Amino acid sequence: MFSPDASIHASISSQRNPRRRQRTHSDDSVATRRPTKRPRKPLAEDTFEPFPDEKTNGHTQELPAVNGHALPGRSTRDASSETTSLAYRPGKKQDREKRGGKGDGTVTLTKNDNYIVAQLPALPDHIRANKAERMRSIISAKTGHAVALTQTRAVIWPYVASNSSPDPSKTYTFTLPHPTKNSSDALPLGALVSSSGSSEPGLVVVMPIIGRITYWEDISTAATEDLMKQKQHGFQGTTGSMLFGETVTQITSAEPAGFVLTFSTGRIAHLSVRDPQGKPAVSVRMLRSNGGNPTGTLLGGLKNVFGGGAWNSDVAAVRAGSSRSRGQRDVIVATSRAVLQLWDLNWSGNDSFRYEIDIENDLLAALKDGGAAFADQSEHAFEILDFAVATTNENSKEIATVSGDRGVRLLVLTALAGKGLTKYALVEMTMTKGSVIVDVVHPITYYTTPISPSQQWKPRVCLPDPSQTAFVVFETAVVLVSLVRIEDSPDSQLLMDSHKLPQPFQDVIDFRRDGGYEVIGCGAENQGGTNKHPSCALMIRSFGIVRVAAFPAKEGTDALDRAKISAKTKIEQAVFYGTMSQNLIDFAGRSEIRFAHEEVEAAALEISDQILMSTSDFIPAITPSLDHQLKLRSAALKDLIRHLNKNYPILSRLTKWKLMWNAEKMAAARAVWKNYDASLKTKGKDKSSLLSDLVEMLHERFKTETIPELGEADPVRHWFIKDIWRIEYVVPWAYNAVQELYKEGTKDHPTLLRLISEANDISLGALETAFKFRQENASLYGLEGELILDGILKSGYEGLPEIWTSTKPTVFTTKLLVNFAREMAFKYLDQPPAEGEPEPSVVKKVAEENARQVQVCCQVCVERYRWCKAQDDDQKRAEGEQLKHAHFAMRKAQFTKLADIGLAEKGIALAEKYQDMKALVDLIVQAAGKTGAQLQRAGLSEEEEEALEQWMDVIQQRMGSYFHKFGDQWARALYTKHIAEGRLANLLDDGVDYQDFLTRFLRSDPAYAKISWINEVVSERNYEEAACTLVNQAENQETILWSKKIELSLAKLAGMAASEKAGVVDKKERNKHEQIDDQLALMNIQEQIYSHVEPTIRAAIDEKAEVELVMAEFGKQAVEGKPALRQVLEHGFIKLVNRQVLSTEEIIEVLTLMDEVSYSNEQFGGQEFFLAARALKLSGLAKHEPELGTLLERILWRRCMIRDDWEYINKTELKDDTEVEIETGATALFKTFKEGYKIGIVRPCNPISSISIADRRSGFWEGADAVQPPTPDDVLGAGCTTEDLRDRYPEGAEDHREPVARDMTTEDDLLQYYIDKGRLDQWFPGVMAAAKQSVRNDADAAGEAAKKRKEMDKMIEEGFKEQDRQFRKPAQVNGISDGEGDFGMDL
Repeated sequence: MFSPDASIHASISSQRNPRRRQRTHSDDSVATRRPTKRPRKPLAEDTFEPFPDEKTNGHTQELPAVNGHALPGRSTRDASSETTSLAYRPGKKQDREKRGGKGDGTVTLTKNDNYIVAQLPALPDHIRANKAERMRSIISAKTGHAVALTQTRAVIWPYVASNSSPDPSKTYTFTLPHPTKNSSDALPLGALVSSSGSSEPGLVVVMPIIGRITYWEDISTAATEDLMKQKQHGFQGTTGSMLFGETVTQITSAEPAGFVLTFSTGRIAHLSVRDPQGKPAVSVRMLRSNGGNPTGTLLGGLKNVFGGGAWNSDVAAVRAGSSRSRGQRDVIVATSRAVLQLWDLNWSGNDSFRYEIDIENDLLAALKDGGAAFADQSEHAFEILDFAVATTNENSKEIATVSGDRGVRLLVLTALAGKGLTKYALVEMTMTKGSVIVDVVHPITYYTTPISPSQQWKPRVCLPDPSQTAFVVFETAVVLVSLVRIEDSPDSQLLMDSHKLPQPFQDVIDFRRDGGYEVIGCGAENQGGTNKHPSCALMIRSFGIVRVAAFPAKEGTDALDRAKISAKTKIEQAVFYGTMSQNLIDFAGRSEIRFAHEEVEAAALEISDQILMSTSDFIPAITPSLDHQLKLRSAALKDLIRHLNKNYPILSRLTKWKLMWNAEKMAAARAVWKNYDASLKTKGKDKSSLLSDLVEMLHERFKTETIPELGEADPVRHWFIKDIWRIEYVVPWAYNAVQELYKEGTKDHPTLLRLISEANDISLGALETAFKFRQENASLYGLEGELILDGILKSGYEGLPEIWTSTKPTVFTTKLLVNFAREMAFKYLDQPPAEGEPEPSVVKKVAEENARQVQVCCQVCVERYRWCKAQDDDQKRAEGEQLKHAHFAMRKAQFTKLADIGLAEKGIALAEKYQDMKALVDLIVQAAGKTGAQLQRAGLSEEEEEALEQWMDVIQQRMGSYFHKFGDQWARALYTKHIAEGRLANLLDDGVDYQDFLTRFLRSDPAYAKISWINEVVSERNYEEAACTLVNQAENQETILWSKKIELSLAKLAGMAASEKAGVVDKKERNKHEQIDDQLALMNIQEQIYSHVEPTIRAAIDEKAEVELVMAEFGKQAVEGKPALRQVLEHGFIKLVNRQVLSTEEIIEVLTLMDEVSYSNEQFGGQEFFLAARALKLSGLAKHEPELGTLLERILWRRCMIRDDWEYINKTELKDDTEVEIETGATALFKTFKEGYKIGIVRPCNPISSISIADRRSGFWEGADAVQPPTPDDVLGAGCTTEDLRDRYPEGAEDHREPVARDMTTEDDLLQYYIDKGRLDQWFPGVMAAAKQSVRNDADAAGEAAKKRKEMDKMIEEGFKEQDRQFRKPAQVNGISDGEGDFGMDL
């Protein structure tokens, strides 16, 4: 199995006499090989002093300090100061000093206040081309070299070189001897060896399966041997006899004593690469304990080996401790079961086992007390994963000896496996004289991922000097843990007492899972020399070498302040480094690291603000290209929201809006800068611009002042760097600056046009870009649920602060700029160029931009008034409503005036976009009229006429298309314009093609009823709708009596036509006809009133005189002493003589307040109150408005009752019945009752139970809906309070209520007087009965007279018949002798 030569070589080396006298410095073979020109330091006790990087953890790593950060101001020694010239050649120091410096080629992968992660550039081309190849890596910070071992090859290079491809002369690649045939076998193990005679280190390689060992004194020799294809490679040996299935798993440097090999069975061996004389030779000695330790040894002697228990233990780690003498090194072994062993190794081969300690119980107790254990009581798998040896104190890099009083400080990595997660912890302990003391436990709370059994990499602890930060290296992550103790202070004491003292700082650097990034080697880099900070170098598969360096605490920041990871730090790293191409770090965040919702939002807004203000440390404030700097800031804002969406999706609505507003401002500023930069390039020597003047004019509150002493000499660039967050102040000043310059004397129009052009660049560049950005990126900012149209939020402004794009100054100045620019462009547009006038190109630019200005003006106005109307402040809401109406009026003018500067088509497009139909109609009609006028122009050629006709056809087609596109909205605007211009006939004639739109338009507004009913009859043949339209017009719109009568008559006629068309007259139609008849009857009453007063006004010269005459005749007695009621009567007479329609209330008031005046030729006098009662019944108020109807009825009857002097009537002494009957028969109450009984619309209060046939025939009781007159007591108090008159005088007429109520009270007092003094309440039923009897008597008399007339008619008829018979008899011959026969002769 093994090579015989190698076995013999190893056995001979091991049998050399250990007591052979060592060579002195005079005959040292190594010394004799040194150059004679430079005396070398002889071999002494400190020649083999352990290397600084190996004092700590045996990974060839360097040591750090506590919180992962070296304490500021600490003096540290360079690693070179601790080694002799034999181990290290100072002449090569210059190469290592390039590491980490500026311009060293490193690429920063992430950085914050606590650490930095950077990719080192040096990587051999072979590895770069085969990054995913299986390999193992060794990193030695001391030598500055890295080793990559594959199954067959070794590659060694200076990993701190600044070139991406290291110097070929310093990169060594050679083939390994005895490679395995199976590519899946364990990879070779190796370690760099300090070389005493060369500038390059040596290398020892162990083949883990076959146990073959090869040592090269320096790597250049190895490469040379490979190049020469020599059969013998270096110095070879073997591990000796290996058990079945046993492999070598670890090789740990314990120089100057040699190396320690760890086997998979748990055995360990001492590997030496020099013999006792210092010559290169490979020898291996198994380390066996004497078995005498009370606790039992892990690795025993031969008895234990064959017993099968010693090597079954799993060795977690082997680390070199201190060196107490020349060639000696303490070695500490830790098993996964928490057993520590101490070995004493010597380069001479005198190795000895010291003791072992079982620390499992101590660790578990410490983990429980330190909060690193599970809360449940179930058992969890516990193990030690790794450990490191630390320096004794913060001010010393020396490692204490185990046998010393102070002991040795260990940092142990433990794991407690649970279900789905593992709790890791770093335990600081002191090992001394066979015992340990646990000092402190650092739970790793931010990393709980279990270790997969398939992982090749085992977690390692790197602890570089000054031992303030530990780097725990997992296969796909690195955990930084601060070891700095939180100093005692009142704050820390309070937190400790309340059990809220935070753990020292820790963080996790995760690798992305999609790149196959896995750690294959690591090494600690101590602070000192070119290393400003303690760090850890990692060799990562598929990537290269990465350095993680810990920063010291900033001045004024203590460990307590640094203990907590802030959300801002995590988000910043993701934003500024997460988008780098081929960055191996995963910035998504771990589930163990959670931040409060409020902290995330505050951090996001702070980062966004810092980007906007250029105060972020991650973006340079000054770059040669400002546009590039703005682009970087814009990209950072976009990366910010993408990261938040992916990892912190639950953001408040307000936060999302604020983040988007910041991004809008950045995009707007970049657009403004591009316009400004372009203008500078096109200008000649005169570089003055509006923007530079504007920035100078801005108040100091709105900008950051430049400091010339610091070289800040460009105010414009300075504003774009520092003040973009205040861009809302610059936008309105685009116009204000022009005005200010005009006031200061810039009045020539060429300059003004140029300034206006540049003002447009600022205003349009900012606002157009902002609205476009908002529209396109709303979903990116999580606002996809918001209804944003054209960059404007349609609703949902509640809870949002004032939006920067629509501040009050912005709205105001944008409107002014639109108008000013249009007026200036209109003045010079299409004018031939002349000296002293604006350049045509500038005029054309300003004109063409006006449509865009109008568009932006609409956007800012709409956004402003919507926001104002959504506020709680009444003043703001009123402002919003006012702005809305003003904007709609202004918008139409802005759209239509675009035609004045040749932008009619854009005006039409804007009107279509905003669906401003009035503006669209005006523009289309204007275009059609202009085209029509051109067609009428004389002298047109056929081509011109044809072109104009085609354009007219296009306009007509466009108008037609609007009916389908905008529907009734367009039709309403178009037809309204027809009506406004008096083209009613055209409306009915031209609307045939779009009859449905015309009909809906005419029906939509009662004001069009006079046209609508014609359209219903002529075009729609809808007689029923025509009837309804006419009725509505007559009842609700018509004010002229004659017109109303005609409209109701036509409505009745249309209703009859509709019934005839339907072929049936149902109850509903009959009711409609009856309602029309009632309205016509009501108008007939008004006609009767007019006919009654008409003789009085015949001699009047004007309307005023007519009213005066009528009032003088009919307004004297009833309204005397009642000024309010007199005014009511006068108002009714005014409408009456003007032939206007009186309402039911006005008819009743005129009839009941006018004096009774009778003329000889008419019978109106005495019927006033009856006609008022009939008008009330015909109006239907009792059904539709019962409260008002009841009030009018009570007022009517009260005035009827008080019209006569009942006190006088009640004085019946010395009066016979005939006289009393005559007096009561002359009262208005009697006349009203009698008229009612005549037509049967009134019934008495107490109707008799039996009604005679004569009564029925008289019609007194006809109709089930007859009116029942109220008694005097019923009408008392009617209308005497303002509340009673609310229905009579609604809102808008409140001033009439109180004076009318006073006059009503006067009437009421009179009625009460007549009740008290004239017994009106007792007379009332008697008068009613007398009126009824009078009607009956009149009816009986009329019946008797009719009977007599009938009898007389019958007698006359019979006489005529008899005479007719006598006339038809033949004549007699003899006749009558006396004169009697003359009658017959005459006949």
